[in-house]
Amino acid sequence: MSCKQENLAVETLMVPGNINIDIASAKAGDERRLMLSDNPETLTQEILTEPFSTLWHDVVVTSKRSMKHRIFGWHYNRTGAPVRIGVTIENKDEEQIEVRHIERDLKLSPSTGHWIIDVGQCLAKSCVGGTLDRIKPVDPYKFGRGVALIEEFIVEDDVLAGFIYEFTVEHASGKGGQNYEIRTVVSKVEDKDLREITSAPIPPRPAPQAHPRGSWTFSETDATTPLYRVGQSANYRTCAGTKLTGELPADLLFTADSSTLPASMTNRGQFGAIYQVNIPILNETNQDAVIRIRVNPRGGAFAGAALIDGKTYGIPLLRNNTQASPIADVTVPPGASSYSFKYMTAGSASTPLGIYVTTLT
Repeated sequence: MSCKQENLAVETLMVPGNINIDIASAKAGDERRLMLSDNPETLTQEILTEPFSTLWHDVVVTSKRSMKHRIFGWHYNRTGAPVRIGVTIENKDEEQIEVRHIERDLKLSPSTGHWIIDVGQCLAKSCVGGTLDRIKPVDPYKFGRGVALIEEFIVEDDVLAGFIYEFTVEHASGKGGQNYEIRTVVSKVEDKDLREITSAPIPPRPAPQAHPRGSWTFSETDATTPLYRVGQSANYRTCAGTKLTGELPADLLFTADSSTLPASMTNRGQFGAIYQVNIPILNETNQDAVIRIRVNPRGGAFAGAALIDGKTYGIPLLRNNTQASPIADVTVPPGASSYSFKYMTAGSASTPLGIYVTTLT
């Protein structure tokens, strides 16, 4: 089992409504590419009009000899029959490429399951905690021009498939560029060879079914809050749709426009991405102080995982803004300092997430 990490505690509290503050700045972090396959989320006969289709893809043409990838997938089968979903990679060059270090977590859950915990939180724990399962691909690691199958699985009707894959694609000779395409594909035909599915992705579903999808050259948000002054209370809003003023927030990096491909949809909740929170702190007293950092949902139920001082924890189900989980109590010396931690949003969770900071002593 790849997501055994313990959960943080849950506290019940009232967070003042007048201390919400937007993120000050953010930039893309980590050169691992992120491919998000979450639209169409619900697969029906009306959406899957063909016997087999491409759900989403990532097209890579690079002079680099090595490229890291993460795929986050979230698809719910409502076709009335089983379907097969697979991950493939097409080498469009004559030179061989090699798919290495393949790790993944795959969760299948019926509609009666607790998706945000059984699937979403579990995937987040595995990814943030580095406990994805190492797997062997169906086809050889090294191959020339053509399509190779990494893995395929059956998704029964009324079952959600949530998955994360991480792997590295390298030029097999050790030098030279690469030209390849990664796909998530689906077939309603039982014996269809998924390697043969190379069509363009099916169109995205618009609102209100406008779940995110896209392919980005980064997979981490490195965000900084406004300065926290010891003695104050602040609740910093991450993964918000808009600023409190209605403008676009600084940390809205995974947009349709910043995706490398057309027909993308903005990933406001940053699903599949790791979010680093950097809190600059100013202690204007002449003695140490202790501040408490919590996470507090601001848009509905939230769960996920957090990397805190080198250890991974699950962020448990926080149903509304009257609940919070403690991240850390931090001893702050006089003067300027900072504190950082990382988190990942679980599939099915709602954002924004508040980073609630108070002073204890």
